[in-house]
Amino acid sequence: MRLDEIHKKLVTREGFWLWISWLLQPIVFLYFLGSSFNRFIYSKGIIPKQKFSTIVVSIGNIEVGGVGKTPVTIRIAKKLSSMGIKTSVVCKNLSAGTGAPVAVRPGSYSGKVSLSDEAILLGRAVGKSCSVYTGSDKTAAVERAVREMKPEVVIVDDGFQHHKLFRDLDVVVLNADHPFGQGGLLPVGTLRESSRVLTNADYLWVNGVTSEAQLALARRLVSTRNWKAPFIASSIVPGKPQKSDGTSDRVGKVVAFCGIGKPQGFKRTLERTGYEVTKFHIYPDHWQYTKNDIHRLMNSFSKSDSAYLITTEKDAARLGTAQVKKMNLRVLPIKLSVINQSSEDDLLGSILELIGRDV
Repeated sequence: MRLDEIHKKLVTREGFWLWISWLLQPIVFLYFLGSSFNRFIYSKGIIPKQKFSTIVVSIGNIEVGGVGKTPVTIRIAKKLSSMGIKTSVVCKNLSAGTGAPVAVRPGSYSGKVSLSDEAILLGRAVGKSCSVYTGSDKTAAVERAVREMKPEVVIVDDGFQHHKLFRDLDVVVLNADHPFGQGGLLPVGTLRESSRVLTNADYLWVNGVTSEAQLALARRLVSTRNWKAPFIASSIVPGKPQKSDGTSDRVGKVVAFCGIGKPQGFKRTLERTGYEVTKFHIYPDHWQYTKNDIHRLMNSFSKSDSAYLITTEKDAARLGTAQVKKMNLRVLPIKLSVINQSSEDDLLGSILELIGRDV
């Protein structure tokens, strides 16, 4: 059994895993103490944070995987760039080991290290209008971005737990289905930190809204942790399935697969959009696909009566352009539709105010 499968059973407390989760509570408590202490020593200045002359905005979360912070990062970066704000985007390179940060270009990058899916996706999405840097240490990546590009704003993808970096604004993205995660803290739940740390957020962004009732409940829950921070809500809007040559295809019967934090969310998006999912293959988050994986996927497709294989943009980034073409794969692009535009405008206005631009 894979580690991600074990974690899922711990989170959902299936069968005897309920008792295992109870036995692991001392480890949960130690994890809580460690994460709380880490935030405390930086918040009190016991260990100083590294501050830059450039405005730094974090798009973070409190839950592992799949809440939509990367689409939010892309959206805000594009908005700022369209307003004439010189913007850099920074993310962690999960494939870098301890290497130095590198600059990502659309379709390429400066350096001889492999890139993780988020870095590739950000490079493709915003690399033509914003500079993108990635590395094992996000602070070092910010430092290089500031030194080389002198941006007015640096947006850090997943920076809420990166305590050694000073952020001028913290935007925390939450899942509309479960804003406070599932199952509690790691390792038996999905939370990186207690939901009480949301008091440190400057803006709260709930993503994946599918109904008014769900939005109202999420708003009430979030307000119990931070009623002062402006509340932004968005829904996921899937585009047409994209072929490897950039053209779009029709919605149809598919074999789907993904290796992301919330795989069932991808499946639900497909089904709500009108796809008939005949087979659905789940891999761990950030999974690096092997030849055997690809062979099994192609075999699963050949035995089905589906029109094509389909996956997420992040999975396609990990597979690479050549493999996507070889598999005749379709990719499902997604965008965010903001429900309360005035709250997003307030966020953009706050960033403009921080850099000294007229609102």
